[in-house]
Amino acid sequence: MRISVVIPARNRAKVIGRAIECANRQTVAPVEIIVVDDGSDDDGATVAAARAAEVAGIPVSILELDARAGAPNARNIGVAAAKGDWIALLDSDDGWADTKLAEQIALIADDVVAVFTDTLFHDGKGGGTTKFGKDVDDLSALLYENTLGGCSAVMIRRSAFDAVGGFDISLPSCQDWDMWLKLRGAGRIALCHRPLTHYYFDGDDRISRNPVSVAKGHRVLYDRILSDYAPADRTADIRRFQRFHLAQTLVYSTGIRRGALTPALRNLVAPHGRTTRRSTVHLIGTALGLIRP
Repeated sequence: MRISVVIPARNRAKVIGRAIECANRQTVAPVEIIVVDDGSDDDGATVAAARAAEVAGIPVSILELDARAGAPNARNIGVAAAKGDWIALLDSDDGWADTKLAEQIALIADDVVAVFTDTLFHDGKGGGTTKFGKDVDDLSALLYENTLGGCSAVMIRRSAFDAVGGFDISLPSCQDWDMWLKLRGAGRIALCHRPLTHYYFDGDDRISRNPVSVAKGHRVLYDRILSDYAPADRTADIRRFQRFHLAQTLVYSTGIRRGALTPALRNLVAPHGRTTRRSTVHLIGTALGLIRP
């Protein structure tokens, strides 16, 4: 099995070394590490830091894009250049436990198109919280929300990546969620319920912090889910959850409270089955400015 690690990076001189180092420390070594510099404007600092982090034994290729293409496009470009039959995606400001690839490999079978791990969110104070991937043997979980997490948690069969057309670069956000939906239709997704992916908050310029992109991307994908994936008898239920979900996402990811109160109050009166009273009350308090997001 040949695994290629693909790392998109833009203006990440301070953290790119950490990502490359954790890929180099894997107990099952990848055949290559591909860094796609997404038109960084830091006078070559990101590329220089990536080259400085190279370790003998695992080839590191650096693809420098002349202009910013966006992380999903950079990932597509990196995968197109990859030699491996499996692709391990790694964001430049994330990290992995040393056994991450080995434990994913152990779950691969002929019908598996992707393997996810859980994600540990570091709080910067020596602690953190864990996101557990939910059971997606039933596609319904992914119809409501991204239950699998971000790109750094996944290893994808190269043939499946190509078959579904890679990441949809027309989406302003939610490209990862869209990809997981496409992969679920292409085969089986395996889950490793251990927090082997590490999410840090020291990277800048995350698309998840841009309220315009977040809102537009979610609305486009919501419509796509209802038209392409959801059974007819579930559309009303999914659409009702989407209003609450978007309000949560905007408040907690971007800090935008405007417009969150109405869907929160509606959910308090008629709770959706995928929500809790506590989460609804917390959203109301945050929307009113009584609780910090």
